[in-house]
Amino acid sequence: MSLIRRIAELLHVQKGMLLVYVLNTVILVMASYVFYGVNDILYPLFVSFFILLVYLAVTAVKLNQFTGKLSAAKSSPHIEVDDTNVKDKLIFGAINEIHEQYNGRLHQMNSSIKERNTLFSQWIHNMKVSISIIGLAAEKGTEEAISDIKEENRRLTQNLEECLNLLRLDDFARDYLPEKVNLHKVVNKAVNARKREFIYKGVYPQIDIAKHLEICTDEKWCGYMLEQVLSNAVKYSDKEGRVTVRSELAGDRVLLSIQDYGVGIDQEDLPRVFDPFFTGKNGRDYRSATGIGLYMVKHIARKLGHRVSIDSQKGAGTRVTFAFLSKV
Repeated sequence: MSLIRRIAELLHVQKGMLLVYVLNTVILVMASYVFYGVNDILYPLFVSFFILLVYLAVTAVKLNQFTGKLSAAKSSPHIEVDDTNVKDKLIFGAINEIHEQYNGRLHQMNSSIKERNTLFSQWIHNMKVSISIIGLAAEKGTEEAISDIKEENRRLTQNLEECLNLLRLDDFARDYLPEKVNLHKVVNKAVNARKREFIYKGVYPQIDIAKHLEICTDEKWCGYMLEQVLSNAVKYSDKEGRVTVRSELAGDRVLLSIQDYGVGIDQEDLPRVFDPFFTGKNGRDYRSATGIGLYMVKHIARKLGHRVSIDSQKGAGTRVTFAFLSKV
């Protein structure tokens, strides 16, 4: 910044004090002339001008230090603050807090983008594999090949649906309507949405939920979570098996458990079941597993303020438990 510009800014900032100085000088000269008969006005003018120069010099130094700190604050997340200077303490304390909040949000955004890129890279890989299999099967033209094409087409559709659901989470705040929802109604709706899967696998759903029970959630997103868990429960159940859905009160929470009695999950895989694209040992036996369903469930539950947990025993089945708020 040029010297002339600094002087102009200083005079602009101190224009109030300059006005007081002029009035004070006029009063001193008039008082000297009226009360003391001093005809020489140069001395009081010189004294006043000297005091003004000292004041402006001190102010200019302080202003220069302040603007220097402001320039440094544009890039530095932490500015040393003089605790004895109340003005600097308030201003630069606020700037430091803004920097910390900004850096925190930036880190969160970068982590989210990195996770998103990883997810989409894996989805693209999965869909490329399906497209390759479809191409090979189409060349054969056999009945078995047609069956493979149908299966891979189903997997492509499933992957695309999961991509779209993840993208919808970006607008979650605008698409989220918290309200009192009848739990029995939401569960029945989710079971009916997966009715074909229950029928084809020969699995029977048992629902034990009080019809008057209400929870605080978003009906659409809650239904999506329940469908994902129910789909897994049917997939990993034995034929002619059953899936039980029960509820119980625990303080201000409503616990909803979805239990299957199928293959279960190995204990070493259990801590990672909510990781994206993790299918574990069961994924080798069940090719339709994508490893994204439970990740989405955990992600949505966190946004809705719900808790979700899972416990399982190999060969005895798996239980997923949701903890909903029972009051708005």
